Parts: sequence; C-alpha cells; structure tokens
Amino acid sequence: MGGIGGLLYPTMSKGGSTRLAIVDQSLADTIERLSELPPGPRVRELRAKAEGFERAVRAWSSRPPTEEQRAALLKLVLDLNVEVMSLGREGKS
Repeated sequence: MGGIGGLLYPTMSKGGSTRLAIVDQSLADTIERLSELPPGPRVRELRAKAEGFERAVRAWSSRPPTEEQRAALLKLVLDLNVEVMSLGREGKS
C-alpha cells in the first residue's frame, strides 16, 4: 500500500503521479529520520513542517492538486528532507 499512514491516493493508483509518489516517500523517510534524532526545538520545528505537508497531501485525496501545487510541494518536501539529513549528520559529528 502506498501513501502516508497506509492511505492510498486516487491519483497514485490510476496511472500515478511521479511527483506525488516522491513527495509521499520523502515525507515517510523524513519522519523516520526525525524519529531517530534526539528531541529538541529544531527537531520539533522540522516535524511540524513535515506534519503540515502530510496534511496537505491528505487533502489532495479529496481535492486533487494542480501540477504547480505538486511541483511546489515536491520542492518543499525535498528541501525539508535535505535539512533533516544535514541535522542528522551534525548530530553524529
């Protein structure tokens, strides 16, 4: 099953959206990485961002996004993913 929290999105099941699939997987990876980091203000801030992006994706199941919205969220999610990976590397050094 695909989707955040095991939800399937109609746009992914019918021919799919590569951007939406990337957003979905990146969010799952980001949230997993955040759960492995020690708690703190920065981790809470990044988790709140990720949760906001999750809510946006869930809303798309009832109101599909435009191509521009998908592209914009993809960029935001990938930027967040990079930020979380950087924070994880900082914590290990």
